[in-house]
Amino acid sequence: MSPEEIDQAFAKIMSLKQEMQVAVAPMKSQMDALESEMREIMDPFVAQIQEQEEVIREAVLENQASFKGDFGKATFRKAYPRYSWDNKALEGYAAAGHEELFQFRKETMVQANVTIKAGE
Repeated sequence: MSPEEIDQAFAKIMSLKQEMQVAVAPMKSQMDALESEMREIMDPFVAQIQEQEEVIREAVLENQASFKGDFGKATFRKAYPRYSWDNKALEGYAAAGHEELFQFRKETMVQANVTIKAGE
């Protein structure tokens, strides 16, 4: 496929997206109104759910133990250190006469991929 044909395919995508927006526009305003109504109804429930989750979270952290009941479970994971390495600095150090560091490096090949973003 030539670059011109690829560009024409992108143009077709843009045209189809525009046509789709026009076709769904009348429904979009109705959906927005319904979503607004739903949020008004749901917000107090969501706030109360978050409060209960925080109560559970604090209790599990205080007990330092997981909980499993009839209506749910909360899994406790103890704190642990997380380590990260500055790969660029280590490669520079290894290249500067410390090649033994390379034995600890794992290398994998990431396959080629294509991401398509039309009109952005």
